Amino acid sequence: MPLRIEPLPRMAGHLPFMRGRLARLDDVGLGMVVAFGLPSVVNGRTDLAPLAMRETSAYFGSHFNANMKSAMDIDQRQILRSADVASSMVDLGDLRPDPSTGTFEVAIRRTIAHIREKDAIPLLLGGDQGCLSSVLAGLRMSEPSSNGIAALILSDASELPLLQANDVACVFSASPKEHGDPAIMSLAFRDLRQRFESHLELILRHITQRPVHVALDASAIASHWHGASTNADFEGLSLSECRRLFRQLGVANIASLSITGLDPTINGLSLVKTGQRLLLTAILDLIYARLGVLEARLETSHVCI
Repeated sequence: MPLRIEPLPRMAGHLPFMRGRLARLDDVGLGMVVAFGLPSVVNGRTDLAPLAMRETSAYFGSHFNANMKSAMDIDQRQILRSADVASSMVDLGDLRPDPSTGTFEVAIRRTIAHIREKDAIPLLLGGDQGCLSSVLAGLRMSEPSSNGIAALILSDASELPLLQANDVACVFSASPKEHGDPAIMSLAFRDLRQRFESHLELILRHITQRPVHVALDASAIASHWHGASTNADFEGLSLSECRRLFRQLGVANIASLSITGLDPTINGLSLVKTGQRLLLTAILDLIYARLGVLEARLETSHVCI
């Protein structure tokens, strides 16, 4: 039986991220998570990562369907306040290149800055780590604080965004490089596995005095878990390790998020959306912690008569 590799036509119309509302920048409100795609062109073909993330998120979005009497996060086994999540999720669609320059850099900066001016959290879907400099530039436009901004980067790539005075970066990779800049804290994935609590305390102390951008690249997830990135490494993080980190980061001042490096068109396990689900499961842990929408289940005792 041949394996189907082409996308199937959908009859449900456009699927926004997490089944949220389609919105414009003027509709963005306080505390919202505002998703938008970056459909950049790589090697003459269009990057389908934003579409792949939205379609996969439809599964997670059904966790808080309005028809459900009691929604739950099935991974954490906790009650999910579905009304709070549904009212916080909006999708702006995909960015278009800036008409004057023909590039996405200006469009990213302006979009990030506008969302942050509304005290909302931008979530960039697609692209690669090269867009981080534009993301951080957008944060600087909307953050008047003189303490700078922070970036927590999980990626196997060595490319770092441009930092300015008072900025800091914490970079996780399989083989971290030594940086002469004291504002860059480099840690290996194995360090996080072996000494999680001590490193987490150090990370939070390093970045939480500033607005934080969390950048999750598909190459950070160990490649034996998926086939969705050409740069994946066997020494990458497992899903459970990434989730432990992201749940704890909910206490930080998360200003923006990005999911990059996904290539849903390559052959491999990405055909069954494994890579997309891994990335979304991790990032949703962080979003739920940031929004404070999870509640512990009430334990009931059963009495036999």
